[in-house]
Amino acid sequence: MSFQDIIGHKNAIKRLRALIAGERVPPALLFHGPEGVGKFLAASEFAKAINCTGPAVSEDAADGLFSEPPPAAQPAPEGPSADACGACVSCSQADKGVHPDLRVIDSRFQGLLLDEDEQKQRTLRIDTVREFTRYVYQKAILSKWKVFIVNDAHTLNNQSQNAMLKVLEEPPPFNLFILVAAKKNLLIPTILSRSCAVEFSRLSQEEVSGVLTRGGMDPEEARTLGGLSGGSVRKAMDIKKVRDRIAGAAAGPRGVFRLVSGLPREPYLAREEAKLMLDMLLVSARKEWLSRPPLPSSPHAALIRKLLEYRRYLNQNVSHGLVLEAALLECGKMSITL
Repeated sequence: MSFQDIIGHKNAIKRLRALIAGERVPPALLFHGPEGVGKFLAASEFAKAINCTGPAVSEDAADGLFSEPPPAAQPAPEGPSADACGACVSCSQADKGVHPDLRVIDSRFQGLLLDEDEQKQRTLRIDTVREFTRYVYQKAILSKWKVFIVNDAHTLNNQSQNAMLKVLEEPPPFNLFILVAAKKNLLIPTILSRSCAVEFSRLSQEEVSGVLTRGGMDPEEARTLGGLSGGSVRKAMDIKKVRDRIAGAAAGPRGVFRLVSGLPREPYLAREEAKLMLDMLLVSARKEWLSRPPLPSSPHAALIRKLLEYRRYLNQNVSHGLVLEAALLECGKMSITL
């Protein structure tokens, strides 16, 4: 894959290509925008592109971790179309997830580091930051740039962010930090001031459907999920998992009870799934409201207001099970389902 294979974000990709072409790569980049729109994918492709050595090499030549590039290797292409070739030693190692100079710091990295369950890593801790920043001062093994992609950087707690400030204030040459954040406002001002921000916006319904179809999903299902996704591929996939799990659920209060009792046992995950179901109910209620003649006091408009209130409750210290149960019962009275 390369930049040209990324769906959407034309302005962001154009800016990233210009940084490569002009050899003006800053030591820290902040990719911010809604969840599930392709920020991490763009970060991975940027990391590949700045270390790309140019022409294709045979598969055999790219197998070894420390394989030498062929003598005829060319520098990465210059100009606004600067991109990764996808075939050189560096690109091949990055695609396989074994590039020695590319590190991804996320919940999986932290879970392995601390020998804990990945699903329980809700924040990136100071021990994780100290671990990966040790490599900043080591010499690159294969490529010119050492790249550190901090995924979900908004989950860094204050201690972790302060621990990163030293390397961001005085970064060694040819070290690049890419912070991927869904909530830019959770990063401290000193982190923001030392990072070059690149904004990613929500995808259109057609773009989400295109990504899902490319992944092998039925086009009709992809269009349906694209309309429910709110511009996020991740949300579309989460909705699919919920729809698959509750397919064939019984109607009425008994079915509502089974849906609520089937939420994940982990409170954080259960609350997130309850929010997702409420969002699905909101989309269904809004479609039903728009399909009817406008009335001074529409019962569907009143239902939407009530669902929005329930949605706000889920951000407070209120039982997510009771909130979801009340929302499902209210929607059931008007034949609105997930």
